[in-house]
Amino acid sequence: MKNDAQIFLEQLASLPSDTFENRFSEKSTKLGLSKVLNRNELTLLYEAALRAVLCNTVINSLINGKVDPKDEPRRSKSEEEFMVACEIFYASAGWQNLTPREQQRIQKLFMHVSVAKTSLAG
Repeated sequence: MKNDAQIFLEQLASLPSDTFENRFSEKSTKLGLSKVLNRNELTLLYEAALRAVLCNTVINSLINGKVDPKDEPRRSKSEEEFMVACEIFYASAGWQNLTPREQQRIQKLFMHVSVAKTSLAG
């Protein structure tokens, strides 16, 4: 019998393969997250992972090869939303019950935000 977390990941997997949802499901399934996180916790991780993608996109968006200072409010908002989503997920029992190694793998796979070299002020 499938648990709610497995059903959630299957629903996401049924979406087109080129979607964030499908890729999230595939990665989560490979890590066996439906066995260690419940549906709510997976949803919290999904939200944090989506915010990471959006944050990376906003942080690294260039116009004519330059970061537009007018985009700073949008970047700040995106970073804040990402950090809040992470804090909420980190407060979950499922996250706290993971080993440090499992936590690192999840962070690296789903919650990595970085500034591309081309986006650094020079």
